[in-house]
Amino acid sequence: MTLPSISLPTRIDQARLKWTSLQQQHLYFAPVRHHSPACAYAVLSLIDSVKPDYILIEGPDTFNSLIPSLTDKDTLPPIAIMGQAEYCHHDSGLEEREKSLHSAYFPFCEYSPEWQALRGGLRINATTRFIDLPWAAQVNNEEYSDLQSRSLQKERYLAHSQFIAQLAKQCHCRDHDDVWEHLFELRSIEALADWQTLFNDIFIWCALARLDYEPEVLASEGSSQREAHMLTHIKTIKQYEPNAKILIVTGGAHTLALIEGLASSQPNSFAISSSEQKHFTKMQKMGEKEQAWLIRYSFDRLDALNGYASGMPSPAFYQQAWQSLMQQHHDKLENNEAAKQPTQVYRNKMGIAFLSSVAQTIREQQFDNPPSYLTVKLAAEQSLRLALLREHTGMGRYDLLDGLQSAFIKGSLDDSQNELWDEIKTCFSGYLLGQIPLGTATPPLVNETYERAKAFRFKLDDTLAKTTKCDVYRNPQHRLRSRFLHLLAFLEIHFAHRVNGPDFLSGHQLDLLFEEWQYAWTPNVEGELISLSEKGSQLETIALNKLLAMEKQLAEQGQSRSSQSAVTLLIQAALIGLHQRIPTLFKLLDSYIQQDFRLESLTQCGHKLIHLWRGRQYLDITDELTLENRLHQVIPQAFFCLEQLAQGDEQQQESNLQALLSLRELIEFMPSLDHQYDYKSDFYQQLNRLDGQLDTVPLLKGAVDALRYLGSYIDEKTLAAVLNATFSTGSAPEHAIGYFVGIMRTAPELVIRLPLLVNHLNSLLQQWDEERFIQILPDLRFAFSQLNPKQNAELAQYIANDIGLDTQALSLWQSEFSAKQMLEATKLNQKLQQRIKTQGMISWFEAKKTEKGDHTHGEA
Repeated sequence: MTLPSISLPTRIDQARLKWTSLQQQHLYFAPVRHHSPACAYAVLSLIDSVKPDYILIEGPDTFNSLIPSLTDKDTLPPIAIMGQAEYCHHDSGLEEREKSLHSAYFPFCEYSPEWQALRGGLRINATTRFIDLPWAAQVNNEEYSDLQSRSLQKERYLAHSQFIAQLAKQCHCRDHDDVWEHLFELRSIEALADWQTLFNDIFIWCALARLDYEPEVLASEGSSQREAHMLTHIKTIKQYEPNAKILIVTGGAHTLALIEGLASSQPNSFAISSSEQKHFTKMQKMGEKEQAWLIRYSFDRLDALNGYASGMPSPAFYQQAWQSLMQQHHDKLENNEAAKQPTQVYRNKMGIAFLSSVAQTIREQQFDNPPSYLTVKLAAEQSLRLALLREHTGMGRYDLLDGLQSAFIKGSLDDSQNELWDEIKTCFSGYLLGQIPLGTATPPLVNETYERAKAFRFKLDDTLAKTTKCDVYRNPQHRLRSRFLHLLAFLEIHFAHRVNGPDFLSGHQLDLLFEEWQYAWTPNVEGELISLSEKGSQLETIALNKLLAMEKQLAEQGQSRSSQSAVTLLIQAALIGLHQRIPTLFKLLDSYIQQDFRLESLTQCGHKLIHLWRGRQYLDITDELTLENRLHQVIPQAFFCLEQLAQGDEQQQESNLQALLSLRELIEFMPSLDHQYDYKSDFYQQLNRLDGQLDTVPLLKGAVDALRYLGSYIDEKTLAAVLNATFSTGSAPEHAIGYFVGIMRTAPELVIRLPLLVNHLNSLLQQWDEERFIQILPDLRFAFSQLNPKQNAELAQYIANDIGLDTQALSLWQSEFSAKQMLEATKLNQKLQQRIKTQGMISWFEAKKTEKGDHTHGEA
């Protein structure tokens, strides 16, 4: 299958003639699509046919030091080279450009043309080199986005080409991946071995896509500079070894520029000008500032459908396609009986086996209506027929996906089927994680973390999310496991996240015995560890430095010092196992408590100290007195700040109310912690001291009066007098409602114990018009939402008796209807419809119905 019917621009025709001339000079081009099995096989065929002396590969030349590790027998793809370089933020407003460290990935899978070029070069003892611009130069050449991972194998020209879009339409394909597979991947093994024809067709494909872009665009995003750098590498070798056979493996989008550049310098024996050499040296100098590491990579990261910037989608599927191709290649070399079978048979066997594995995965995931044998058989038949209809040499990716969707998805692909369809696509993507050899140049921090995770018996062989439980209260080994996970989370290494269990920072679920975590070792984890390795070689050392920096930041806050922040830091240190800092953090906390004059911060600090006390065994804080002593400091300091309740706007009053209620909870808990001293008496005396100071903040006044009444520091007669004054004629309604809400938020049971509250509220409501009532209704609803079901029932009974209703009359539902009642209701409905029609209101109702439908559609 070739592209002879396409009318080519003169520039491409001329480039093909130049290509032929350059090949006579032993320059061989392999324009490839990244991670394409077809291109990988053609590269192998070219290497076996030509046996080049040099194999030059697109990829930053600063990666050349990693080639021995790449070609090591223990290296198993998918793997990637991760480059790190400083990026200068181009802000003219700054005297000095701000710099930050950015990373980029250059991935390999088994069927990557670049991987097969490296392995093929090793087999024939050729010299292999990367020849692209250093990442340090690339990152400062392009407009950089901080929000995405950078790929060093971008294929934007293919994805957005108008030519490819039109070609896809003519071939009845849905996108550039579909038409690529249709034209290239599904060729027979004999056609793939014909590397001259295949690479000629890929060159035409990529060159036509490239012509959609102006030279200014190519220069602005860095392609022109990269190609100039690659040309200098090629010409340098050609100058020193004119007869050397050189294979150039690059993304097809670059081949046109490389051919034209080499052809123009061919008459001058590929001479390099002084300006070219000067620029080349400058770029090499920039590359000295970057670092590169070999890391494990994974299929899900490699998948273009998961946001990867280049290469083929569905790595797990194409891995199987590659293995099928290699099996046929092996059979041909062995000249065995199976070698007589055409490629179509191999691909169909592979496709059916892959389809069966997808079905098995779905069954294991326990979806509703899992695929039966007949469903799988139907999907296989559909895929085979689609392949025949599309004139494919065996089943391709799209044939299988269409067959699966037809047989496995019941009805339309809506929300009810999306989860199943996502699982099918996940099967095509895969989770395989590569391996790198021991002793590879990797930062010690990566190896240390990986080995520690293995020692804690985490499963690290793939990138599937797994669940683990830690019995943190009863099992010391599990506590160490938990601290390791908390340590990574503190350092923002996204290896695991806690989904359940005690949370000592927030105080939630402290009664649970087990922590539950979800974890996965992914390339992102290794990338984050590599970035972190600049700060040290041990996790605890880096965490300690981060903790010290946080302490310093707290110390610099001056008047805004927060005891809550200080105790949070202390809990964090205990969670991650930095117990050597705890004595110092206790001293820091002491000074912060003395300097903290915010009620909210102090009460939160007290509760966090109680969280520490409750988890003292898990957190290995053996001295209980240290915690109790700090609580004895916090509570008097909080009492001193109670006068703040009279201050602030509406938002501040809400915070003050929360702090007051939180302080009451703290006081209630203290006897269970320390039997020697009870702060309740002191608490109510402090509230009495506020008498007369809260008249302008009715929300807080209601709360304080409710607390004083519950604590028997005011009697019912006194509370009744305050209620009468608050709800008296002439008083502000908003003031009365605020006071009522304060009581209900603090002690909702009082509305049952003191009917006077409801009577006063009822009298007030009778005075209001509808507008005032609607305005205050949200506050009332919130106030009554504090009641539990039993209190609701008691209040309803009281109101019913007060207004002369029996309890049954309050019921708003009926579970059974007699035939007579149904008939009466039907007659009433008919009368209403007739009356509406008589009064000419049908059109009005229809208009309202339409408006409602439009509104609902808009919301959807």
